[in-house]
Order: sequence, then C-alpha cells, then structure tokens
Amino acid sequence: MKMKCVLFNINDTLYDSSLQTSTARMNAIRAMIETGLPTDIETAYRVLQDIVKEHGPDYPKHFDELLKQLGLRWEPRVIASGVIAYRETSAAYLKPYPDTVPTLLKLRDSGYKLGVVSEGIAVKQWQKLVQLGVQHIFHFVIISEEMGLKTLDQSLFKVALKKLDAKPEESIFVGSRLEPDIMCANSVGVISVRIRRGEHRVERPERTEATPKYEINNLSEILNIIKQIEDEK
Repeated sequence: MKMKCVLFNINDTLYDSSLQTSTARMNAIRAMIETGLPTDIETAYRVLQDIVKEHGPDYPKHFDELLKQLGLRWEPRVIASGVIAYRETSAAYLKPYPDTVPTLLKLRDSGYKLGVVSEGIAVKQWQKLVQLGVQHIFHFVIISEEMGLKTLDQSLFKVALKKLDAKPEESIFVGSRLEPDIMCANSVGVISVRIRRGEHRVERPERTEATPKYEINNLSEILNIIKQIEDEK
C-alpha cells in the first residue's frame, strides 16, 4: 500500500525550537541583569525554567513572575528589556533545519499530502510556519487551540486525516516527543516516526503506547522510511 499523507509537528521537528527558546531566555536574562536585575544568570535561568514548567510556555508574564520569585519588586523597565531581548533572539533563531524545506518539497513533488498537527496557540504556531517559509507547502494545518485544546489529542489527528482523505494505516506522523506526539499517533493507528532532535531526543518511552514505530535523526530520513514501508506493503 502506498503511503498517502505525512503529518508533522512543528517544534523540534521542522526547526530547533529547543535551541531557540533556551537561547532567547538566556539572552533575556542577560538583558535584564544589564538593566538592573540584581541576581546572577545561573540563578535567574533556573528560576525562569521552573516558572515555564509550572505555567507553560505561553504564559504572558514569565518575567513578572521571575521578579516575584526572586523576591524583587515589580520593575517594568527590567521586564521590558527582557521581553525585547527574548523576541529579538527568538526571531533570529526561528530558522528551518537545513533539510526541512528540501524534504517537504520532495515529499510534495512525489505526490504525498502534507499536514501539520501541532499543539499551541494557533496564531503563534502559524507565525512560526510563515517565518520558516513553509506555510504554503502544507495541504492542511490544525493547531490544538482550534479544537479548544492545549496539547495534542486524538481528535486533531482524526480531523487532519479526514481533511486529507487518508486512512490511518496510509499515514505517517513525525514528532519529537514520545508523549503526547508519538502516543497520540499510535492511538489512532497512524504510523509514528520519532525524530531525535531537541530537548526530548534522549528520552525513553515509559509505556508501550508511547513507543515509536520508527526513529530518525534527520528529517530527510523520512524518505527512506516511506520507501521501506511501501516496499514492505
């Protein structure tokens, strides 16, 4: 059976979001310290990481909370410096992996339907796709916020497959996280491919449902995976 569609997550799949966010947070802290934040980089970065873990990456007041956690008074000038540095660094690091665009174009030119199934705020995720220069390559994109969800869920995959007119067994999903990425794909019968990139690259599945069917280190390897699957069918 020939594969019909290939679905992708965005973060650490199409670009290095782990490097982007870690560098942006570090540069933000440096800017805040230069503006008067009375602490050291290591302490502030550790506290900020805990705040992100507690409130999530889309929480709008990470730096306000940082000052609070450090026992400091609210200082808008310091916070503004951090916001500016974060945004500038984030934009500079929002670049596709070298093999992202060539691989997507090769897949599309080969007749496969391409889709994005991603968690997050819809506008923010679309901003990433636009700045990466790949928004026009995909046939369909769905973000969790559009379904009233904060993370990946079976329903997102079901909508994507329906829109792309593809059955689970003739579809592939590429994501960097075991949970929920790989686990969700497995739960709906989509062939799961874990790309070992980003902060989750060394994680091991804690349960069988989160075990990927295939693993790759670079996105271009998906071409070989598809060939292998189609030859086996």
